[in-house]
Amino acid sequence: MHRFKRFVWFAAGVAVVSIVIALSTESHAIAQAVRAALVRNQDEPGRNPYFETRGDSICISGACTLTFSPVPAGQRLVVTFVSSGYSSFAPPPSFVVLETPSKHVQWFQTFATDSTSSYMSSPVVAYYEAGETPVLLCGVAGGTTGLSGTLSGYYINLP
Repeated sequence: MHRFKRFVWFAAGVAVVSIVIALSTESHAIAQAVRAALVRNQDEPGRNPYFETRGDSICISGACTLTFSPVPAGQRLVVTFVSSGYSSFAPPPSFVVLETPSKHVQWFQTFATDSTSSYMSSPVVAYYEAGETPVLLCGVAGGTTGLSGTLSGYYINLP
């Protein structure tokens, strides 16, 4: 009988130690899973989407300019798509330009829909740092103009 009691106590002790080990490793695994869920991929495009449309063009001396909002502090803007529409009482422009902060420009061919309007739509990759402002330009022949433009892409949070 004495051996049986000793065996029961030993088995109970092993069971308690097993439960403690299982609970400690399980809580550690849960903590790892929660920590992994809180970490995000900063380069994932769907994380911080960007979409902005402007229709308030300023046209001076044969050129129309659309100025978009500056990039917020602590973020980088990646523009992945640009589109524009133009209507006027003059012939439409044959191109639209996206200006980057380094004054590098990307030219886009426009397509006329009739004798006074045109559109443009194209994928692009352009980067803007905090405080920088995307600008869309087009040259016009004159007359009353109406340039509108849309930029889309995503923000990346910077450390």
